[in-house]
Amino acid sequence: MDAWRTSSVPVIEPSTKKVIGLVLFEAVADIADVKTRLSDVEWSPALYTFQNQHVFEVARQMLQHEVRMLAVTDEMETYRGIIEKKTVLEALSSMLNIAASGSVITVMMEKPDFTLSKLVHLIETENAKILGLTVEQPEYEESLFQVSLKLNLEETSAITSSLKRHGFVVTSVARKDLLHVDMTSRANELIRYLDL
Repeated sequence: MDAWRTSSVPVIEPSTKKVIGLVLFEAVADIADVKTRLSDVEWSPALYTFQNQHVFEVARQMLQHEVRMLAVTDEMETYRGIIEKKTVLEALSSMLNIAASGSVITVMMEKPDFTLSKLVHLIETENAKILGLTVEQPEYEESLFQVSLKLNLEETSAITSSLKRHGFVVTSVARKDLLHVDMTSRANELIRYLDL
């Protein structure tokens, strides 16, 4: 457990290859006798996922049970191996195209108005492709959804302008957009100054 940096490991029945329990670090940490058998230790109920389970469900199980690794079984509940938290995070990262070049914009939407079709249409109208999308409910506001979109473009000022024109609230802006907004505001200040 120390080598794997985990607080739990599954217990597998050798003859049937079934996951029959989970041993927690607390149950074995204070055992001084190295001859103590695993069968003499108190176990927690078995915890495992199926090999054809979606990675979202695997991540949910890991978070819910606060484990760094999870036993994986086939449809007959026969043990097939272990999946680690790191592997799940890498799979999620790949699914969301986190490493791909591009930018991320975040839009707040009221729950009653929540639909992705208009948002996607406006983004694609600006010749952008959506590489990844997440939807969250902010803890501070239950009536809203926060939609984050990974786009294939670095420059998103046309997209954010279009979204704002159509009533979307854009809460995060890419670095190039910030530069554009800063330059625009400075240009407006200069024009006001020259008009004086």
